[in-house]
Amino acid sequence: MRRSVAYVSLAVWSLVGAPLAAQVYEVGAGDVLKITVTGQTGLTGEFPVDSAGMLLYPLLGKVKASGLTTQALEKKLVTLLSDGYLKRPEVNVAVKEANSQRVFVTGEVVKPGPYSLKGDRTLMTLMTDLGPPQSDVGHEVVIIRPPDADSAEAVTPTLAPTGLYPNEVPGSQIIKISLRELLSGNPAKNVELSPNDTIYFPKAANVYITGYVFRPGAIRYQEGLTVFQALTLAGGVTEKGSQNKVKIVRIVDGKPTEIKGAKLTDVLQPEDTIKVPERFF
Repeated sequence: MRRSVAYVSLAVWSLVGAPLAAQVYEVGAGDVLKITVTGQTGLTGEFPVDSAGMLLYPLLGKVKASGLTTQALEKKLVTLLSDGYLKRPEVNVAVKEANSQRVFVTGEVVKPGPYSLKGDRTLMTLMTDLGPPQSDVGHEVVIIRPPDADSAEAVTPTLAPTGLYPNEVPGSQIIKISLRELLSGNPAKNVELSPNDTIYFPKAANVYITGYVFRPGAIRYQEGLTVFQALTLAGGVTEKGSQNKVKIVRIVDGKPTEIKGAKLTDVLQPEDTIKVPERFF
């Protein structure tokens, strides 16, 4: 199965999403639009699109909005307002809440399920709806984007895994985001979500330590964890153990593979196993 994988770091923790700029966005039922008419405060404000796709707008009454892009709706309002109401009106339409477009959240979150895209459609805007990460959440957030992500037709996924990740199908784009960098605010690059994305919060992974350490067993994986740090968390190497001859066993293509020449400064990967051998004098 072919997958496109992108590793992205996030920086901006924005609690208030700005309206979507006028872009190629098709308005749908449930959206909230921010409409600005220059010099006309009575015609400027936030207007919901009802279940029939109609916009109740001052002077004009009900205006069909669903199925139009924001640019097309701008032109429509200009034409209608120019017909006996205003001379050369300047109209701007932006999407305040993209409720007709949804993403699907699963994994280690309190309330998994569908979420409406809001504000600037970024992951951080979604995170404000999800609340603080759960204690069992892993070191990264995974976005699974279907091959037809640009399609205007919303298709509800089954939330049943078809690949390595939930809702992954051949041709899916996989975007992995460091949760630590997301929460630390560095660097300054956010991710704009697309309709029908699946936002997956995996459970925390472990690394395993066997052999001559004081506390062998599982240790929670942390991004950037080194062999030396893992050994320290395991209580250190016993007098009978050899710290300089540790081995790392890593799952590669589904098979346990020993990493030759392991060093204490090596950075571990999720589900690695560290073997500390006996010291021979």
